[in-house]
Amino acid sequence: MLPLTELPPAAAAGIPRRRFLQGGLLGGALLALGGGALALGGGALALRSTRLVPVPPEGLRVLTPGQYAVVDAFVRRMAPPRPGFPPHEVVRTALNADRILAATEAGAQEDFRRLLDLFESALAGLLLTGRTTPFTRLSPEAQDAVIADWRDSGLALRRTGFQALRALAAGAYYGSPRVWPAVGYPGPPAALHDPAAPVWKGGGAPRPGGGLGGGP
Repeated sequence: MLPLTELPPAAAAGIPRRRFLQGGLLGGALLALGGGALALGGGALALRSTRLVPVPPEGLRVLTPGQYAVVDAFVRRMAPPRPGFPPHEVVRTALNADRILAATEAGAQEDFRRLLDLFESALAGLLLTGRTTPFTRLSPEAQDAVIADWRDSGLALRRTGFQALRALAAGAYYGSPRVWPAVGYPGPPAALHDPAAPVWKGGGAPRPGGGLGGGP
């Protein structure tokens, strides 16, 4: 298994809003390949569809059900069960990832959707590595091998794509309050930016409604 780096929750809670996948002509070609593979109307590879998982009743804001399934499968390998840590199903990591993406700019959302399509695509896997099975339909061991191949790839686009997916998964898992006790993070101060708190903890900013920062 390839566990996530245990990022501090405050650092893991967000995703940089820049566009990750602007890799020039090569990057554009590979991203187009990922989308084109899913758009094929026939052939053996086109029949190897994504293994879907139930979508939360709240619904998705950015990801399609197929892309949500890819995130779910990726997180299962990157955040395996460990003593003292809540399982990713309890944390609802894949749903958290969708909500994180919903807070990013439209360009970053589109890049992540295309990245997930490329990561899953059987046709892209065939042309890049010889893999003919979608990521979500691979065995856990084969999924680990795909993740490691992206992480260690000679193509900068694939390495950057892995780093983007790992950052998204880390933010979605470690940014959850359910995980904070396991990593010793007490959470943000209860009175942070609460103008009605007995002691204002908004730093040097003035307390809304009057008064100076740091005072009651």
